[in-house]
Amino acid sequence: MVGPDWKQRWLNWMNRTPDQHIRNETKNELDRLLKLHDDHTAYLANDEVTTVRKNLEGRGVEVDPVLIKDTWHQLYRRHFLQKALTHCNLCKRGFYYYQRHFVDSELECNDVVLFWRIQRMLVITANTLRQQLTNTEVRRLEKNVKEVLDDFGEDMEKKTQLITGRRVQLAEDLMDNPPSLFPSEMMLRCLLPSISNDAQERKSVRSRRNLKPS
Repeated sequence: MVGPDWKQRWLNWMNRTPDQHIRNETKNELDRLLKLHDDHTAYLANDEVTTVRKNLEGRGVEVDPVLIKDTWHQLYRRHFLQKALTHCNLCKRGFYYYQRHFVDSELECNDVVLFWRIQRMLVITANTLRQQLTNTEVRRLEKNVKEVLDDFGEDMEKKTQLITGRRVQLAEDLMDNPPSLFPSEMMLRCLLPSISNDAQERKSVRSRRNLKPS
C-alpha cells in the first residue's frame, strides 16, 4: 500500500510512486491518531477526516477524503488484530493463575472465542472447498471414462483386440469344459458320512452312561 520501506529503497534502488507517497503520508498521520485514541471506533468521523486532510495539506500533500477512509480501514484492521492478539496473550497468562484458583474478574477473554470461531470457519471452509473439488474431479473422471468406453464401443477392431487373448480363451475353456473334482476333495466327501456316523455313536454312548444308576 505504501511501497518499499527505507531499507528496500536503499538496497534495491527502488522508489515510491506518487500515489504510494501520498498513502504513506496519510498512514503516518492516521498512526498518530490511533496512538492518541487507542480505543477508537472502526470508522472515522467527518471532522476527523477534515482534520487529517488539513494536517496533510499543511505539509504540502493533497489527499482525497476517500483515500483517507480507505487507508484508515486498512490500518484499523491491523490495529484491531494486534490489539486482540495482545489481549489473547494476557488471557493465556490469566489461565495460568486460574489453574491455581486465582480468579481475576476483570479479565475478559472474548478475543479467544473470536479467534477460535475464525479458526473453525477456516477449517469448515477448507473442508467444503476440498469436498467440492473432489466431487468435481470425480465427475470429470467419470465423464472421461464414459467417453473412452463409448469410443471403444464404436471401434470394432479395438473391441476384438480387448476381448481376445490367452486369459479370455482360458476363461472360455473353463466355462465350456469344467474340470472334475480334485482327488482330495473326492476323498473328503467320502469321509464326511463316516465321520458324522462316528460322532453320533459317541454321543449315544455318552448319553447311556449318564442314564445308568450310580
